[in-house]
Amino acid sequence: MSRLFIPAVHLPHGREVFKPLPYRASQFRRVLKAYAERALLQCSPEDAIVLAAAPEKDYLRFLADNGMGTERIILCPGAGANLAADIPLQDIAGQLKDRGTPNFYIHLEEEREIARTLGARERVMHPALTRMFNTAYFLRRLEEDMDIPTPVRAQVRSSRFAEPVRELLKEHGKLFVRGNESCGGTQTFTVEHEEDIGSIVRIIGRNRAITRYFVSPFLAIDESWNVQYAIGPDGVPWLFGASRQIMDGTAHKGNEGGAEMPPDVVALAEATARRLASMGAMGIIGIDFITAGANTFIAEINARENTSTPVIAAAQKVGARHWRSFKIPAARGFTFAAFTALCGKENLLSAAGGGGRGLLPFHFAASSLTGWLDVAAFGGSPEEVASLESRVLPVV
Repeated sequence: MSRLFIPAVHLPHGREVFKPLPYRASQFRRVLKAYAERALLQCSPEDAIVLAAAPEKDYLRFLADNGMGTERIILCPGAGANLAADIPLQDIAGQLKDRGTPNFYIHLEEEREIARTLGARERVMHPALTRMFNTAYFLRRLEEDMDIPTPVRAQVRSSRFAEPVRELLKEHGKLFVRGNESCGGTQTFTVEHEEDIGSIVRIIGRNRAITRYFVSPFLAIDESWNVQYAIGPDGVPWLFGASRQIMDGTAHKGNEGGAEMPPDVVALAEATARRLASMGAMGIIGIDFITAGANTFIAEINARENTSTPVIAAAQKVGARHWRSFKIPAARGFTFAAFTALCGKENLLSAAGGGGRGLLPFHFAASSLTGWLDVAAFGGSPEEVASLESRVLPVV
């Protein structure tokens, strides 16, 4: 059955979440619309996809050679708040209905209206659930309800932030702070020194939308895992994929697939996915876990597709056993031809002969705005993946 991808990358809590990022609001909307291109990795030739701009033809041919991408592209450029808002729904509803089962990046009001118009209301969850699942407050209540291990966590308000955090710093020496609403690592802070508190107070004081923060002693983390489940209208979660997160302190730098998940992560992931499904979750749900010594904790729930979702889909399509995603610097206007020249044509991803091997770039349109191109390296072993990665990473 063909699918219609509507990968509108937008946020459950609005742009207030992203105030710390170095983008103007209009520029950031353009970045998010450009990110929709990555869903081409999830597509098959019989699928259709809505995009804001057409990708390079050479890039589409490369994807097609590996069983990805599609030529059935519906272009919806516009100046709306997100890609879904740019779709002239009343004008092209009939065209969209003929393109397959709708698949969304996230389930918010725009997606709910599109699904209703296309007669697929049963394929989206209520936007209120999307927003609730993405909050730290919900996670805290879920931990209590499921009676699962929880890290020490204190709740503070932005209006009275400094004094309780100062006392916690004296007790624990280093702290991790997360806003109740957070996406993509924003609204998270590390506190090591007294002056850090003043800096954070100034940042959160400018954010009128997020008033609740959660403070924890900084944990010595052994591993961080992202586990994704797909939940359909039948309410049954099935494992879409899992990967280990590459972290630099609290910053997420990429993902790597192929390692075996620890048994405690598997058990907690399955239990959490079942509970979320019973509450009405639908679509791709990403759950982040951390292991610290003998403990396994839920770090975050993302009721949406994750950055690694298309890479997991690509690995499954080409039969790659191991993979790793990372970023490389890219000049404005960096093209697929330029990437090919950088890595060598022989090192591009190829699924020929089974067991895909090579490099897969994505986010070309966004790279002109962010200065970074995303790349995934696929291979039969971690060593082969590392060797491929070294061919495009700049020498430091």
